[in-house]
Amino acid sequence: MKYTLLSKTLTGAAAICGTFAFYACGGAGGNELTTARQALTKAEQQKNVLGLQKDPAKLAKAKEDVATLYKTAYANLQTEVMKGSTSANIGEAWFLLGKASKELGNNDSMMIAFKQAEKLLADDKVGKQARSEIGGYMFEGWASGFNKGVELYNVGVGTEDDKAKAAKLSEAASVLSAAADLKPENADIYPIIAGAYQGAGDTAKALATYEKYIEMHQTAVNFLSSKGVLLGMERAEALTKLGAPAATKGSSPMPDTVVMDRYVSDGKEIFIFYPRNKEEKFTLEGFKVGIPASWADFERERFVAYNNQLNYFTAYNYYAQKNYDKALKYTDNGLLLQPGNEDLLNLQAACYTDGGKLDQAMAAYKDRITRNPNDKNSLAQYASMLSNAGKTDEAIEIFKKVLAIDPQSELATFNLAAALKNKASAIQKEEQDKFDKAEAARKKDKKAPEYKMDNNKYFPYLKQSAEYFEKYRKLPGKDRDLNVLDQLINTYEVIDDKEGYRNTAGQIAGLEYANEKNPRFYEIMARIYGKQKKNDKVKESLDKADALRKAGAK
Repeated sequence: MKYTLLSKTLTGAAAICGTFAFYACGGAGGNELTTARQALTKAEQQKNVLGLQKDPAKLAKAKEDVATLYKTAYANLQTEVMKGSTSANIGEAWFLLGKASKELGNNDSMMIAFKQAEKLLADDKVGKQARSEIGGYMFEGWASGFNKGVELYNVGVGTEDDKAKAAKLSEAASVLSAAADLKPENADIYPIIAGAYQGAGDTAKALATYEKYIEMHQTAVNFLSSKGVLLGMERAEALTKLGAPAATKGSSPMPDTVVMDRYVSDGKEIFIFYPRNKEEKFTLEGFKVGIPASWADFERERFVAYNNQLNYFTAYNYYAQKNYDKALKYTDNGLLLQPGNEDLLNLQAACYTDGGKLDQAMAAYKDRITRNPNDKNSLAQYASMLSNAGKTDEAIEIFKKVLAIDPQSELATFNLAAALKNKASAIQKEEQDKFDKAEAARKKDKKAPEYKMDNNKYFPYLKQSAEYFEKYRKLPGKDRDLNVLDQLINTYEVIDDKEGYRNTAGQIAGLEYANEKNPRFYEIMARIYGKQKKNDKVKESLDKADALRKAGAK
């Protein structure tokens, strides 16, 4: 997946101010603060006229002079902030240190300084203005890091060499993470960071980032879910469930592309976004929660879709680690707002199945079928579970229903054939058990009734099984399936279908070129040669199979 850069010019962004009241020359403060103010003012003045300088040498000298002024300010401000509470202008000092750090390209120092300033600035007009400027600077740094990281990410994704790809994606993750530190409350960047870590092979960091993103949205997800609101729901329907919003933007006129509704839940602001689709309808696709009050309106109201796929990615990674309970936490979370998401539903069922929770798995598929009786994939999966649970008759009927919907279904065709054979095997076993009991009784008492096994009780199921295996082989790319051919030749041997056996044996023998490293092929051929009384060929085939297995072949 490639990502899009943020616009170079961000409409509505707070202006990055130059100087204002408290940092004019001659303001109150110690010698260090006064010197820093003077250096910053002069640096700003000289920076503003750099574009007028056409001479390259003079331009380079002017840039050097500006940098020197920022360094002077930086050094003096470091001294000033070290005074701590003894500085009468500690909030201003931290603010100016952040600005000097930004101009010198020191993002770490900028972040620390601005965060201190936000806590220490007075809550007056000047302080609020300074906080607004801090927000602008932080977003500017965040956006710059975002764009640089996205560029690196896209290059990495397009790199074919695995080692070079991992290196580029690792670099992207580092740049994006540094940007995220500037505005950790902005969730938009975390899916890209997680994708970069995943692509670089750092699953642990990818998982941590996926979970961070999910947790940041959880209040909104729970809020919407509790109201019965789903992703993709039309705004009109959502409003009937949510009630009137505290505020709305963009609902009219119609040319608007996004409508935003504001709610408050548990003391947190929740912004819900409805982009307009091709049908001129507004549907719920994104939301933000707990947005800092210091954010500018354009940031608070900028639409970004909720990435529910991160619930799937997180669940899948835990599933791959066989941590099924943790995986289920995220499949279930993803299904809160997308109950029909096939990827999440399938993964949920796999977690239940592989985690030994077969009843839950079957219940999950049964629920899906109840909601959509013609969901062929869910029907096929449910039938497979029934078959594995020994409920063969029920499974057979459902597999037949799937094939009525889709005659080309590979899963249903193969599994129906297997289920019919399993049913035949079960009946054969019952007949064999009756025969064995009768023979045991006759050994004790010759007058005991004998029991003749009735092949007609299970032969019809074997014949049906063979028919469906043959149908399976006619599906695209399945004509050389050795597993199916093995099932067929075994069935034809049992029901004494000589023609079917002969044709299948010939088809198997013709596949040696494709199975020279497959020990199972030679084991099957040994059985065929045994039936043909070719003892030398039996030994030769078994020797080949044994040698291949000893060599590590499977």
